[in-house]
Amino acid sequence: MDDKLVLPIIILALATSSSNYYSAAAAAVATEREPPKLIVLELLGRDGDKTSLVVQAHDLSLAGFANRTSHWHAFPSHEHVIPNATVLPFGNSYRDLVGGLENLPSLPLGKDPVLDAIHALSGHDPAAAAADGNVEVALKRGLATLTVTKCEALRLTPIKKLVSEAWERGDTAHLTQEHVGYIEHWDTMCFELLRAHRTGEWDGPFTELLRTSANIHSKEDALAVVNVIIDRTLDQLLLAHARSA
Repeated sequence: MDDKLVLPIIILALATSSSNYYSAAAAAVATEREPPKLIVLELLGRDGDKTSLVVQAHDLSLAGFANRTSHWHAFPSHEHVIPNATVLPFGNSYRDLVGGLENLPSLPLGKDPVLDAIHALSGHDPAAAAADGNVEVALKRGLATLTVTKCEALRLTPIKKLVSEAWERGDTAHLTQEHVGYIEHWDTMCFELLRAHRTGEWDGPFTELLRTSANIHSKEDALAVVNVIIDRTLDQLLLAHARSA
């Protein structure tokens, strides 16, 4: 990958709190005059386990990862983001990884689940995964865990708080249905926040949807939830939701 397009952020999963990277990544997205197109999170786990996650800076979505031998794997349609990567046989949506957003509350979050996820990615071998369905299930679950604990925790303040507190306690936590609503509608909250900033009114086309689906009743509610704001046009927003449906 082109070094000019990459911002490396090191996460020592055994030695440091998972919350340490949030401020660094958020600052990179928010303050760079020309933000890097990619953020690379290097995660170290138990007994030599390691993986690198490639996060797209424009929307904080996961594009792929490298195993401990530095072999890159990209989700379908993300081959251009990680040249020469092996394309994974499934996408990066929660539908592909855990069967849908509704299954996220069953996913344990915390230090041990993150270390288990790093282990699954670190040792990933496409041939072994093709031969043993359990290996692919573990990989998908690991990718979902890291998407929530890294990407969603950077996007959304309540999830960052949940994950960080579980990490500090050394136990596990679970998302609530309210958290799931925040995840599903993060980009919609961003759209309405930017619209309200321009117009001075919280009365956009999706404010009623946010009220009924995410318990967001006002600009203040949205600001309390959203940690990083992205700027999407209406067409981009509709396309993103159509792809994830």
